[in-house]
Amino acid sequence: MSKTWYPVIDYEKCTECGVCTYKCSHGVYDLKKVPTPVVLMSENCIHGCRGCGKLCPSGAISYLGDSMMLNNHCDCSCENGGGCCG
Repeated sequence: MSKTWYPVIDYEKCTECGVCTYKCSHGVYDLKKVPTPVVLMSENCIHGCRGCGKLCPSGAISYLGDSMMLNNHCDCSCENGGGCCG
């Protein structure tokens, strides 16, 4: 889990489709606010996971810590077929 990597939502681009909130299996988003993506538990985000951002049709998701990432892989089980990053 990471405190230096988590999604940041650009609400001007966000269409509130809810895809990101449903995709995340790590409990990062506040499901009570769906379809508006509200990051509730940023510390639950897996360093390098871009699952929600890859699915965002409007490109409204960036990641805090992205510029500090030296390699481009995810530290969660998606690398081994776990599917969280999609």
